Amino acid sequence: MKQLILLSCLYFLYTSTISAHTHDYWNSRYEFNFGKQDFKGIGGGYSKDNFKVYYRGRAIQDASTSSFKYLGGGYAKDSWHVFYKGILIKNASASSFEYLKNDYAKDSWMTFYRGRQVEGISSNSVSDLGGGYSKDNFKVYYRGKAVQDASASSFQYLGGGYAKDTWRAFYRGTLVKDASASSFEYLNGYAKDTWQWYYRGRVMKEEPSAG
Repeated sequence: MKQLILLSCLYFLYTSTISAHTHDYWNSRYEFNFGKQDFKGIGGGYSKDNFKVYYRGRAIQDASTSSFKYLGGGYAKDSWHVFYKGILIKNASASSFEYLKNDYAKDSWMTFYRGRQVEGISSNSVSDLGGGYSKDNFKVYYRGKAVQDASASSFQYLGGGYAKDTWRAFYRGTLVKDASASSFEYLNGYAKDTWQWYYRGRVMKEEPSAG
C-alpha cells in the first residue's frame, strides 16, 4: 500500500512538472500568458492584455494597448500608429486612417493596398470597385498598380477579374486585346463580346458548351 501511495505521489509530481514546463514553453514561444484573465482576442489575428498587443502571438512593438483597435483586412491602429498584419505602416496618419475594403485603406493624404502605399492615387476620391480594382478621379488601379490606358470616369468591374471602360476590356488589370467593350460581358467564369468568347482573358477557339 505504501508503495502504491509513493508511486502515485511520484507520478503526480512528474506530470505537474511536465505541465509547468509545457506551459512555460508556450508562453515563452508566443510571448503571452494563456492564463491571464485580461488577455483577449480582438480580431484579425490581433489580441491584447492590459500591457501589450500581439499579432498571431508575437508582441507588437510600440503599440498602445489602451487605444488599440482592429479595423479589418489586417489593418489596426492605436492613437499614434497604424499596423498591417502586425507591421508598422510608416508615415500613415492614425487619426484619419480607415479601412475601405478588399485590402485597401487610406488616411487624409495616402492610399494603401495590403499595407503598402499606392503611388499617385488620391485618397480624397479613391473608391473600391471590387475584384482588386480601385480608382480615383483620374486613374484606375489593380492591386495597387495603375492600369494603363483605363478611363476612370467610365470604368466598371464586371466580375471574375474582368472589367471595362467605354473603349477597352481588362482581365486582372491587363488589357484584353481586340475585345469589344460595348458588348463585353462576364458570364459564369467566361466573358464574351459580340464576336468572341474569353477564358482567363484569352480568346477561346470555340464557344463553351452549355453543359
